[in-house]
Amino acid sequence: MEIELKLLIGADDVARLRNLPLLAQLATGPAHTETLLNTYFDTPALHLKQHRSALRVRKAGSKWLQTFKGGGRVDGGLHQRHEWEGEVAGAQLELPSLLAQIDNPAALAILAEPGLLQQLQPVFTTDFERTTWLLHLAPATVVELALDQGAVRAGSASLPICEIELELKSGELQVLLDFAEQLKQLVPLQASDISKAQRGFALRDPSRDPSL
Repeated sequence: MEIELKLLIGADDVARLRNLPLLAQLATGPAHTETLLNTYFDTPALHLKQHRSALRVRKAGSKWLQTFKGGGRVDGGLHQRHEWEGEVAGAQLELPSLLAQIDNPAALAILAEPGLLQQLQPVFTTDFERTTWLLHLAPATVVELALDQGAVRAGSASLPICEIELELKSGELQVLLDFAEQLKQLVPLQASDISKAQRGFALRDPSRDPSL
């Protein structure tokens, strides 16, 4: 289960976040920056979206990763979702290897739909620069802070990405939440229940509520 808190940040406040003495105090090492190129797949009828799931292939450096996310819940910017991820050879999906990883019957049922692999096609992209800090917030609590800046694109339409994600790597969720409140006192931040994937689907169909 992936557990992360998503917070929107204004572009004008990014420099303030990067230079916070608090991050330097808590970080286990220097920040790491990489460019992430992501393609999301679904059927023409948006089978995965209808099941509140997302399937993507990501290029990170020289590596390609495919990821399936589904289930879980979102509340007050806190996203708790099942996630399965593994390396693939390139930009194409490798659904059989993904199915072999998944041990959740509900998730398997979504991906095992007859003919699904033949129907999957790219539906939108999210390309952004990610800067990460690994933070020791308490003796047993480690959190990754990721700052993402880029864009979601579907056809000729696009939306900016400017947000941070606090992902619980180990330890207590309450420690993460307390740290988020501390950050909010130093930089203007707003909790967001809307994922990058939901923004991409909303770009394809602006008439639909992105939270659905």
